[in-house]
Amino acid sequence: MQTLLADLRYGFRLLRQSPGFTTIAILALALGIGANTAIFSTLDAVLLRPLPYADPGRLVMVWEDASSIGFAHNTPAPANYFDWREQNHVFTDIAAVRGRTRALTGDGSAEQVLGYQATANLFSVLGIAPVIGRTFTETEDRDDAKVVVIGYSLWQSRYAGATDIISRTILMDGEAYRVIGVLPRDVVFRDTRRVFWIPMHVTPKLRATRGSHFLNCVARLKPGVTIAAANEEIRAIATRLRRQYPDENRDTGAIVTPMKEDLLGRMRTVLIVLMCAAGCVLLIACANLASLLLTRAVARKRELAVRMALGAGRMRLIRQMVTEGALLSLLGGALGLGFALAGMQVLSGLVPLGLPSTAKPGVDARLLLFTFALSLVTGLIFSLLPALAASRASVNDALKQGGRSGADTRGRRTRDALVALEVAAALVLLTGAGLMIETMAKLRAVDLGFRPDHLLTLRTPQGSLYDDSVKALQFQQRVLEQVRALPGVEAAAYASTLPFQSTGNTQGYRLEGVQNDLNFSPDALYRAGSWNYLQTLHVKLREGHFFDGSETPASHPVIIINETFARHYWPHQPAVGHRVSIDGEQAPEKWRTIVGVVEDVQERGYDLWMKPGFYIPTTQEVYPPSDSDYLVVRTKANPLEPVAAIRRIVASINPDIPVANVQTMDDIIDRNVVDRRQQMMLLGAFAALALALAAIGLYGVLSYAVTQRAREIGLRIALGASGSSVVAMVVRQGLALTGIGIAIGLAGSWAATRSLKNLLYGVTATDPVTFAEVAALLMLIALAACWIPARRASKVDPIKVLREE
Repeated sequence: MQTLLADLRYGFRLLRQSPGFTTIAILALALGIGANTAIFSTLDAVLLRPLPYADPGRLVMVWEDASSIGFAHNTPAPANYFDWREQNHVFTDIAAVRGRTRALTGDGSAEQVLGYQATANLFSVLGIAPVIGRTFTETEDRDDAKVVVIGYSLWQSRYAGATDIISRTILMDGEAYRVIGVLPRDVVFRDTRRVFWIPMHVTPKLRATRGSHFLNCVARLKPGVTIAAANEEIRAIATRLRRQYPDENRDTGAIVTPMKEDLLGRMRTVLIVLMCAAGCVLLIACANLASLLLTRAVARKRELAVRMALGAGRMRLIRQMVTEGALLSLLGGALGLGFALAGMQVLSGLVPLGLPSTAKPGVDARLLLFTFALSLVTGLIFSLLPALAASRASVNDALKQGGRSGADTRGRRTRDALVALEVAAALVLLTGAGLMIETMAKLRAVDLGFRPDHLLTLRTPQGSLYDDSVKALQFQQRVLEQVRALPGVEAAAYASTLPFQSTGNTQGYRLEGVQNDLNFSPDALYRAGSWNYLQTLHVKLREGHFFDGSETPASHPVIIINETFARHYWPHQPAVGHRVSIDGEQAPEKWRTIVGVVEDVQERGYDLWMKPGFYIPTTQEVYPPSDSDYLVVRTKANPLEPVAAIRRIVASINPDIPVANVQTMDDIIDRNVVDRRQQMMLLGAFAALALALAAIGLYGVLSYAVTQRAREIGLRIALGASGSSVVAMVVRQGLALTGIGIAIGLAGSWAATRSLKNLLYGVTATDPVTFAEVAALLMLIALAACWIPARRASKVDPIKVLREE
């Protein structure tokens, strides 16, 4: 123990004697260890912690496989769900939910809340029990009882955790619901924002529905049943249903996915990529540490030789230098915890909404142990090589003034190898960041089909407050008239959904006089809106005309289609004048005449391919007009300016209707790419850090080489060598090391970037242009790092050097 304390004191004294070396080493290690600690914490929280359900490993999601129309994991139709439930032998049970929005009134101002309609068996399938009260029964589900189970967050935020909440009546969409239970704090199903559960009440008509797809189905596997076995059976059932219902289920399969895997989506890939990136940064930091320790060991060779001559054993010197390296690493780890806390705040934004609050990264005993172990191990490993090299030095050679030893040569080769390794790792990170930057550029270059600037969007959820279509339309018309009259407002309209807000909301259809194409499923995006909705978005008209406001429930039904729809059926003739029937409108008088064709709008976001789509006026909508509760407003200036006035307008018309989801269209679009932007920024930050550390490593090696070769350089200059030739000699050495690192890095990038392919858009994982640009950038940075030592070498005074020799 006394020897260890003596080594630590000696190490601290040496660190104080070289503050520059110490600062660089500690900062580099702190950044590398901090990045790895933050990602480890996120990995632990997201991937390793179980979901807050009973035996969560047996929970699975069951989806329709509608890959032919772009939905590999499609929300199931109710009739298919009930067939799965009755015919399967692999699940103990299977439950279903559908998303719902309600206006919560009473006990405060009107508020929009999100929740679910659920089958009564949902809670038993998940294996959860309320903290107080109970869940609803099969009888209450069947009888459409007005009972509700609320989430813990709603209980606390709106009702202050009142103990008498059970049996209290609350108003949702003007209807009285009796609270019968409160779920635990960490229980969440697919979306942390959903805070209430009410009975689904499946009517006979809804139970027979196969053409409308809106359920989320969760099942519990029987003990011993594997995912493969479940998939085999559910696909067999889907095959039978296709034969039994060829019109509705022609292209419909089924797929079972583990619940945790389904919730994570691409998050697992993202975290693994980021962990590899953080590992590269730490590797570079450790290579720098080893290189600096090696350089320092050579500089201390006379001191070490004297100590060996006075009787210090080789193991004693190795232990001393390893202690010094471990001390540096532990100091870096302590500082790295601060960087890790900042990194956790960034990474928490990547956690999917379907995971509970316990899935957020944070500091605990395991994290502290991980940081300590990582710091200690890296310090020991990467200080051992310099220590061994220094302990092998010849005492006689080291004590000779100007003597050279084989250890110097071996040390130089080791430092060169470490620099090449740093350059290779930096290139891999730069390539990944370059591909993500290219992805963002490609996304931003996509033609959206409308103008998102100066657009305000919000919701006025009317729900069952306006069961009567006439009253719902009257409410919307009154809101629109007053909003359009506001200063700075150019146009306003209502819609059933907005671009980038939904990947689905599709509807089947038939064409008059056209046989169904067996290779093309008649399924199109369904969008309803006010007569001027498309004009408010500034969608371009390609054929025919927009709606003009003359469309009423009594007038002839009309429809506008997108270009994809028109190109498929009428590629060489006008589409206007043809007639379409939407599923659910089978009567002859319901045939809708196409009056216009508009440019394709990126309704489903950037990633998904374009689908046929159609637009109908709200006054002739298939569903109740109250379902079209998105208000979109085009302004002349800041789109957020009229928000307060709009709140007053809605409150004056009906104070029980909240104004919710206030955001600009630019914000909606930004959220569609926020995960990629975060990934780009994180990879970019890692790449920039790696580049800086690699440049520092190259600079340090060349600076040391210039110092070691000062006598040789002085002789060259004395014999007539020009300053430019000396500069070229040093630069060549640096670029040679960089070239070796680039060659290794290109090979590594070619293999590593394939893991990014699911995160990219418009660019391949092995894009040669990106590879070439990154290699060129790295070579330029290396040239800059070489230039300073090279210039210093050209200024060597030969007389001074020779006199010292």
